Amino acid sequence: MRFLPALLEPKYKGPILQLSKYTSALIPTPSKVYWEYKVRAPWGMLGNDTVGDCEIARIAHMLMEVTAHTGTMIVPTLAQVIAVYSTISGYDPSKVQPDGSNPTDVGCATPDVLNYWQTVGIAGHKIAGWVQTDSTQAAIQQAIWLFGGAALDIAVYQSMMNQTNLGQAWNNPSGDLLGYHAIPGFGFGSAGLTAVTWGKLQQMGWATLLQILQGNFAVITQDWIEQNGKAPNGFDLATLQTDLTSQAAA
Repeated sequence: MRFLPALLEPKYKGPILQLSKYTSALIPTPSKVYWEYKVRAPWGMLGNDTVGDCEIARIAHMLMEVTAHTGTMIVPTLAQVIAVYSTISGYDPSKVQPDGSNPTDVGCATPDVLNYWQTVGIAGHKIAGWVQTDSTQAAIQQAIWLFGGAALDIAVYQSMMNQTNLGQAWNNPSGDLLGYHAIPGFGFGSAGLTAVTWGKLQQMGWATLLQILQGNFAVITQDWIEQNGKAPNGFDLATLQTDLTSQAAA
């Protein structure tokens, strides 16, 4: 299982819209959401067991989840994920050294990946836009409820790896800081968050998430809108998209 040794400075220098500027007037989120239930196929590692492509694996898992709710589930292939990772980061699989390391396997920054998803796409699918959310439980819940998921950047501690290997929830992070990771959050309840990492569902308490959280984003995508023009939560996402686009241009 791979994660990144350091958070990277994004190459993307465009505007980053803050979701909090729009959502203050929205109705409260439910106490429990579990969008992840719709994905019946294996989530898949998508290369993140050997390569530091967690940012790309995350958006692939997000695409799987939203399309599972609104149509035919799209499952990006390993080749598609690695191709996107190579384009954004410069990763070259032929550069493996005798000790197994690869100097081109350096990871990506979230804004660069989301900008690529918006402008180029993955597996033939683009997003309409992306926004940054506050580092609070309420903001993360709101992003998951409105958009089907939250793109979370986290720190990884030794205790979390031990808990992962034992199939346990992440709680009380401790030990050495091992690096940084990108995961999608798809569900929540009073006890905490449900995310996907390294091909499996991963539970964690809210205190744990807020302790390890390094950044969080939401994406606006047509894939989250059903044929009746509504998102699975009943929200008029098309209107929200228009409002956010207008606000970004203001």
